[in-house]
Amino acid sequence: MVALDNPREPTARERAPVLIIFHQLNKTLCKDTANMAEPPSYEESTLADGKTIMSDEKKPQRFSICEEVGASRSQHVAALVSKLLPQIRSRAKNGLSKSTLLLLPSDQDCTRKGQLVGFADGDSPLIIQLEGRHDSLEFWLQMEAIADLRNQMYLSIAGALPAAALPQVPPPQRPPQQTPQRSWFGSKQEKAPNNDTTLLPMSTRPLVLVEVKIEEVNFRTENKFGLYETLRGKAVTMVVEAN
Repeated sequence: MVALDNPREPTARERAPVLIIFHQLNKTLCKDTANMAEPPSYEESTLADGKTIMSDEKKPQRFSICEEVGASRSQHVAALVSKLLPQIRSRAKNGLSKSTLLLLPSDQDCTRKGQLVGFADGDSPLIIQLEGRHDSLEFWLQMEAIADLRNQMYLSIAGALPAAALPQVPPPQRPPQQTPQRSWFGSKQEKAPNNDTTLLPMSTRPLVLVEVKIEEVNFRTENKFGLYETLRGKAVTMVVEAN
């Protein structure tokens, strides 16, 4: 029998390539593990076609166009009412129950060129020239704006109380009918005259009256030749009467 020689162990030089390969493989595995530990955020992840996924955040709620128009108009009218109230209160302190205001839109500057005509001497309105692009004629041609101005002015003066209503009139009470009785002489007793009358309701009127409308106004001016001319424009007329 031939004896087998003991297998020779590899030298350090022969083991060096194996160690280098193992070291590089270990670094690659560690790098991949580090990348897997930090997954991409939800906002940064993308679809296969390259489109970014929208983040699941709550978007601010927006009003519709109609709601924005109504809210903006109501807010602007409220600011105007707060500016007009001191004028009405000042007349009320002087004992004047009726106030007539003439609101000229910002793009109607007839007051700077002439004198208002067409009103009685004792009923001359207080002319107020509006300023700003929000008070243009286009804004006040909206019937919703006119109605909003009327309602807000009424509530500011009269409060939330409704207009005075007619008093409740109770139905007339009729006296009970009496059975006819014969007298000793055989004749019937005459019935008592019926004095029953229907009560008419008292005439009442609201404590506060507010009228708002847009109408044509005339201003008279004199040209350089000494001749009078008439300038026409549109204005918002407000009549407030508090009794």
